[in-house]
Amino acid sequence: MEKNSKSALIIGAGIAGIQAALDLGDMGIKVHLIEKNPVIGGKMAQLDKTFPTLDCSICILAPKLSECYRHENITLYTLSEVNCVEGTSGNFT
Repeated sequence: MEKNSKSALIIGAGIAGIQAALDLGDMGIKVHLIEKNPVIGGKMAQLDKTFPTLDCSICILAPKLSECYRHENITLYTLSEVNCVEGTSGNFT
């Protein structure tokens, strides 16, 4: 079986960025997850409950944070920002 050499860059490690990274990582794609803050989780980490179910937000977020930190296909860069992206869709540096 040929090793997958695909990679993806995700800018922003809020709940959407984390879920995208986990989904891509589970497909065998190497993911570079960039976050400008010292911790991941975004605004959801600051909320008490989620709408409309009023579920505990940290109860939803915590397992995803843990999985993201441990995932072999995800490299997390905190306190980082993207200065420039060059190339075309699907072929950038």
